[in-house]
Amino acid sequence: MGIIERIRSGLVRFSFRLEWFFPQFIKLFLNRKLKEYKEKGAITDYKVRAKRKGKHHYSFEINLFLEIGEGGEKYG
Repeated sequence: MGIIERIRSGLVRFSFRLEWFFPQFIKLFLNRKLKEYKEKGAITDYKVRAKRKGKHHYSFEINLFLEIGEGGEKYG
């Protein structure tokens, strides 16, 4: 086994040890993108929740707050 294969297998094993933090990484990237949309005015506000349910099982809750313009339909 060459040095490249050893390094690659070591990195793969190491990345799976970080699996516990994957939901937080994804939440970070979602927050960055939603912040861009908020600054552009596409959305009014947002809230993201990320939770690890088990090994390789995650739950994400994304609440988007939109402003309805004139002539838009209102529900509820």
